[in-house]
Amino acid sequence: MSTSQPRRCGVFVNEPRTRTTRAATIQSTPLNATDFLICPALHLKGGKSFDFTENTEGESTIPELPEPVACAEYWAEQNAAWIHIINVDAAHDEDASHNWPLIERICELPIYVQYGGGIRTMEDIDWAIRIGVTRVLINTAAVENPLMVAQAIAKHGSERFALSINTDSEGEVRTHGWRMAGGQHAVALGVQMYRLGITTAVHTSIQPDGTMSGTDLEISKELAQLTGLNVIVGGEVRDMDDVVECYNHHGISGVLIGKALHTGKIDLNRALRATRQKLAFESGLPQWKQEQQSIKAQIRYELSAQNLFNHLPGNKLMRTLDAGGGNGIDSLRLAKMNYPVDLVDTSTSMLHDLQASAELLGMSNAVTTHSFDIREIRKRFDSDTFDLLLCHNVIQYSDDWEDLLVSMLAPLKRGGIFSLITRNKHAVPYDAALDDYELNELPELLEEPHGKSGVFDADISFFTVGFLTRWLEQHHCNLIADYGVFCLYNHHSVSARYDDPANVAKLHTLEKHLGAKTPYKETARYIQIIAQKS
Repeated sequence: MSTSQPRRCGVFVNEPRTRTTRAATIQSTPLNATDFLICPALHLKGGKSFDFTENTEGESTIPELPEPVACAEYWAEQNAAWIHIINVDAAHDEDASHNWPLIERICELPIYVQYGGGIRTMEDIDWAIRIGVTRVLINTAAVENPLMVAQAIAKHGSERFALSINTDSEGEVRTHGWRMAGGQHAVALGVQMYRLGITTAVHTSIQPDGTMSGTDLEISKELAQLTGLNVIVGGEVRDMDDVVECYNHHGISGVLIGKALHTGKIDLNRALRATRQKLAFESGLPQWKQEQQSIKAQIRYELSAQNLFNHLPGNKLMRTLDAGGGNGIDSLRLAKMNYPVDLVDTSTSMLHDLQASAELLGMSNAVTTHSFDIREIRKRFDSDTFDLLLCHNVIQYSDDWEDLLVSMLAPLKRGGIFSLITRNKHAVPYDAALDDYELNELPELLEEPHGKSGVFDADISFFTVGFLTRWLEQHHCNLIADYGVFCLYNHHSVSARYDDPANVAKLHTLEKHLGAKTPYKETARYIQIIAQKS
């Protein structure tokens, strides 16, 4: 692609942010947004990165801790919006001078900085904000000097502060570098700071040995539910399962990730993209509903349903799992046929829309909805629970599509039917806007694995029938049939007058036959695979 244009496929392109534009953003945009935040974490001690999760010999569990500024630069390049920095020396009331130049250099990077550790006085706060810290974490001072916190908020604005709450296993606040009991429960302190105007808290559970090892969601959830604070979970987030567990809980608005990034257990860019996809579905519902109401979409839904019904027994009501079913177009169709349907989706806006549609149809209890991530399906349902599994237009939105499929297939019975719909890689060249490409870039379209969704502000991946069929066979699912769905999506026939029922009927009939035949189905916009679990 031309180097003068941001790449349209596969990555989010962020405009460079300077300290000046950060300051402007602080003034114009609330920092305490409801977006789920994935925040890389750095702990500084003696001018170096520091690992809290040491082994029994007191040595770091990370072989070579990265140089702090280089690490922050890398995370900024990976599109992280924020970085979390704790000055461990200052928190322990020790000489922190080795860390100050590092913090100043990190504040010059195009990334928002959340900083804490040893913030005891107004001078500490003024210094942090002067060097470019975006959000100052208040911990010990919140317990010992709430009046100073109130004065700081009046001086700099509440959006420049967050409460840092470190607790023991009972929820009691720990101060002075996690070494001293603060004499308050986390909820009481959270309510007090919320009344002063602070809306965000970072909660970290301190283990008996003084390390931060493992998320403690019970106290985090209690903080969110009882204080009104948006809670960012600290501690040791070990893998994407921990991240998913956090963003499945209402009121938890983010996570800090430290060692899991250094060791490679979590890929930051993939985690950020997964989070952006989730948020895109929440905000994209109006456009999605508009798309669903188009004639093209209605034909697409009808075609995929007919393809599926070709392979279902007509005399059996099959218990159905609609994985990532959104606002339930497919689920409601099956529910009208008296199929018992469970729908799983993380988007609360989509689920609310489904409930509203069901009520209008007089089907309020026809579909059982579950608000959690697809990765959780294998944990939430027993094996041999479902006769039919739908995964329609889901896997293209996730880098972790294999994990999603493994999870949703787990409760499908042996002999159960699986309907999978996703975007077709072979259709990409037919969908290209030629003005977006240089002449020598056009052959790359034949191999393009990623693109942008036409509805949501999200990246998507493309697949082929052969690739997915081989994957399914490796996971004990045998191909029954495959179809192309919407073969004429970019053909002049599609621009026919849709208010003419005769034209619509002709298009539907032609699409039905094209989608079932080679070679026409190979270049359809969507592929539909019907498989059976062995």
